[in-house]
Amino acid sequence: MSVYENLLPGRENALSPEYLAVKCHFSSVRMLQKQIEAERKAGKVILSSTTPPGGYYLPAAGDTMEIRKFIRTLENRGENTLRVLESARELLEELEGDKN
Repeated sequence: MSVYENLLPGRENALSPEYLAVKCHFSSVRMLQKQIEAERKAGKVILSSTTPPGGYYLPAAGDTMEIRKFIRTLENRGENTLRVLESARELLEELEGDKN
């Protein structure tokens, strides 16, 4: 059974990672996260929130604001990741330039 099938709509119904791991028979929260990642890549829209109560949930019918907030969170995370990647690449270029 997929994680998606165990989720409820609406942030107020978010299920904690610990609860979901047990309910879906995963040996760890990390295994649950890997499954959620796979389901998202396959096109399932699984929202998440880190603010209390936090957890995973489905978009509520007609509530576009939840989806917008989630998209904004992912965009911010992606931008931060790209900045870190750029810094690491710049350092690598500097270090490799010093060798030549």
